[in-house]
Amino acid sequence: MDDLKEKFKDEKFDIIVLAGQSNAEGNGKGDACDYIPDKRILMMNDDSMPHFEKTGDKSRLVLNYPARDYVFVAEEPQNQGGKRGNLSLSFARNYAEKILGPDRKILIVNGAVGGTGFARKEWGKDNILYVRLVNMVKKALAFNSENRITAFLWHQGECDSVENPLWDEEKRYLTHSKNLFEMLSDFKNTFGLESLPFVAGGFAEEWYLKNKTACDAVLKAVRETCEKLKGGFVETSDLKSNNQKVGDGDDLHFCRDALFTLGERYFQVYCKIKR
Repeated sequence: MDDLKEKFKDEKFDIIVLAGQSNAEGNGKGDACDYIPDKRILMMNDDSMPHFEKTGDKSRLVLNYPARDYVFVAEEPQNQGGKRGNLSLSFARNYAEKILGPDRKILIVNGAVGGTGFARKEWGKDNILYVRLVNMVKKALAFNSENRITAFLWHQGECDSVENPLWDEEKRYLTHSKNLFEMLSDFKNTFGLESLPFVAGGFAEEWYLKNKTACDAVLKAVRETCEKLKGGFVETSDLKSNNQKVGDGDDLHFCRDALFTLGERYFQVYCKIKR
């Protein structure tokens, strides 16, 4: 941490927080226009190596600590030699072109981890991934007193749509509403934010239609939370999944070009809520 603070003490960052599960992480396949790295757009992560350990018929998320934080010029993530899209990259590219001040840079604080949710006690305000995210943001703010949080990009809910299959729609909706609102309210309070420029989005349509009833309960909760916090919600019904793009059977994840489109839509909604 001290090394990073020394390295970036003269940089002024607009901090974009990225959090949620695998569609926030970026698991898109297929052809897309390559994201060209921009020295003004950096990403922060850590090497805690989030992974699941199985105990009996249950699994739990484990982080390796102590963990080292690292910052690098943002680029598309790789998987088995292939590029994968990430919504934060196209969001940040638009932000850099249209909003970023001449003496500032962007730092994407990436806290997204695939397969995670509130139901498994990973994203609640006292849970492992939320605590990790808050700590990363605190460190990013500490690099320079002029650093500031400018956006919170959230994509999550698939996990909570299918966990606890015996729950009825009302319980699923009420539980997700409570969990998401409490987490975001705590984030606002922790960092003394008068408002939280929060943007969330819908699911890949192919997967959504197979799990419609449960998904509707979660998406209703997300939409209403966006309204309560004066955030914004991005519609996704026309965006293709990996399965629709490359025929690999993966209908859960947006394909690579869909993720870049998703990031552009997040930016459009962000601009509306910031007016």
